[in-house]
Amino acid sequence: MNLEQQSFLSQSFGRKSKSKIRKVNSNLVVKYTRVSGGKQMETDSLDNQEKAINDFASRNSLQIVATFGHTHESAKNDDRKEFQRMIDFCRRSNGKISTILVYKMTRFSRSGGKAITMAEELRNKYGIHIISVSEQVDTSSSTGIVMQDMQLVFAKWDNAQRKEITQMGMKSKYEKGEWLAILPPGYDLTIHNKERKISINEEGKKIQQAWKWKLNGMRNEDISHKLAEMGLIMYPQKIYKIFRNPFYCGLIAHGILDGKVVEGNHEKMVSKEVFFKINAITEASTRFGVSHKPENENLPLKIFVKCSACEEPMTGYIVKKKNLYYYKCRKEGCNCNKSAKQMHQLFISVLEKYAIKEKISLAVATGFEFSLLKKNKQTIDQKAEYEKRLEEIKLATEDLDEMLYVKKTIPREKYDSLTGKLEKEKKTILENLSKCSLTTSNLVKTIIQASNTCRNLTEIWHKGGFDKQVRLQKLVFPEGITFDKKTGSLLTPKINEAIIQIARLAGDLSITEKGLNTIKSTKSLFAEK
Repeated sequence: MNLEQQSFLSQSFGRKSKSKIRKVNSNLVVKYTRVSGGKQMETDSLDNQEKAINDFASRNSLQIVATFGHTHESAKNDDRKEFQRMIDFCRRSNGKISTILVYKMTRFSRSGGKAITMAEELRNKYGIHIISVSEQVDTSSSTGIVMQDMQLVFAKWDNAQRKEITQMGMKSKYEKGEWLAILPPGYDLTIHNKERKISINEEGKKIQQAWKWKLNGMRNEDISHKLAEMGLIMYPQKIYKIFRNPFYCGLIAHGILDGKVVEGNHEKMVSKEVFFKINAITEASTRFGVSHKPENENLPLKIFVKCSACEEPMTGYIVKKKNLYYYKCRKEGCNCNKSAKQMHQLFISVLEKYAIKEKISLAVATGFEFSLLKKNKQTIDQKAEYEKRLEEIKLATEDLDEMLYVKKTIPREKYDSLTGKLEKEKKTILENLSKCSLTTSNLVKTIIQASNTCRNLTEIWHKGGFDKQVRLQKLVFPEGITFDKKTGSLLTPKINEAIIQIARLAGDLSITEKGLNTIKSTKSLFAEK
């Protein structure tokens, strides 16, 4: 085969190897420095990292256009604020940045496989290579890439070793009764002469009252309301977690102890007897050997209905000989009693007043939609404005990055000031957005749920089971109901506003009597069937 034939075959059929690594011909680089904590060894200090990277850049004619880090950030994951700012900046550089300079690969990341994937993405997609100035490898070759991957894997292994040693020390302290994690609500930590003391604070004194209320059978929702009256906002879910936490009775149960429970050195909020008794009343924790005592499904109105004379929640009991259940006022000396069967019939008759007929449900739904749109138009428009402003903040932040790191037309102090204001505004907008739950997109679904619920109020309560009964009760009557012993009737002082609106649209004027049409509720109209 002559040269002409070989050339023809080579040009026609020969395949050129295609490198997946994008190349960026630029001397523009960014610098990233980091220490894990205030006690970082001297050789790895921020100043030493800074000097080594600057010297390397100077020797190799590289221009550092942006500096990131220079702070304390853990490298066990890649969600670090400064680290993420650097990655976002590099991705937006559009081929201008060629390199990220670090002192060691352990300074870049200790996340192992995740860091390897990130380094590969930066190389292949953006043409950006990571260079450790103290452990240099050439990542333009496959051998160099493998060596760098090994460095990142070793960084994770080294971190795991450190973590294991740290955990051994932590486990020893936990076994001695020292609590090292974030403190539960109601506690403060003070350190005097290197001695740690965990004690109950002012908030804890209010939480102590919650334990007493729970011991008397009060529901978490009612406890939440009473705490709010004392100036402590705490939702029922958080209250539930408090009652399940053995820390409050002086015990330490932490995952690092492998299931072992030890006596803590901190101040107790309640006794062990109270803790176990309360957990026996509600959902008992099997971790502490307490048997489960479920709510009695024959008494769904327990605590929810109150005695009009005493304004105390009514509890329940059974007359075993007759196998009949009764509700009674739990205040000693009050003889307010009512058969559970009769009380339930009274409650169903009350619910029937707010049920709408199926033949007019479509018209009611249409009217309700118009009413909601009219009432919430401002909220819907405000949501659109918030979303528009978030996009403007995003673009403004990108412009500021360009001005500081690439064009260098703005001093760092002004950049920090402007981005700080934008970040603060963004946080406020996101908080406000979370409150704008009603939109035109979910309005139809909400109305259908509301219509179905109001059409089947009695059926949902009668056939739904204990949990659904309790949810529906709180949904329709957010603050419970009252039993009047003298008249033998149920009083409903506050009703869900959506129920009022739907009933009014349906032409049921009975609920507008006695000013009930002015009552407002923040509860959403939703109940599972």
